[in-house]
Amino acid sequence: MSEAAPPTRRARKVAESVEPADDLRAAITQAAASARRDDEGDPERLPTAQLEMAAFGDHVIPYVPPAPPTPRSLAPWSLGVSILALGAALFTGWLLPLGALAAIIAIVSLRREHDSRRVAVWALALALTSVAFSAGWLIWGFSQLAVV
Repeated sequence: MSEAAPPTRRARKVAESVEPADDLRAAITQAAASARRDDEGDPERLPTAQLEMAAFGDHVIPYVPPAPPTPRSLAPWSLGVSILALGAALFTGWLLPLGALAAIIAIVSLRREHDSRRVAVWALALALTSVAFSAGWLIWGFSQLAVV
């Protein structure tokens, strides 16, 4: 049941760097020198840092901050204001600024990538229709004024 642990990175590095030597003392000094070179290469490493890593890789899991929540969509708001402006434009032209506001909100909604494009296009079409109806009412109303 118990299997031999896989060799560590340092053990593999030492095994690759050590040539078959007759003298065991030469192999030990060479391994110690390579270990010192490894420690000198990382000046930020604390003396209490982990000395050996597992053979399959680093155990440190990098911190990835969570994605920020997406802002709320403006498309439904622009559609609601457009419908309200169109309903008002069928009866009077004085709410032309409401249609212009709906068109502005719909354009902003179209420029935002997470908003629904289909709803924003409908809102823009209805807003422009309400602006046209309101302008028509205003033009007709001003033409009916008595010129003295």
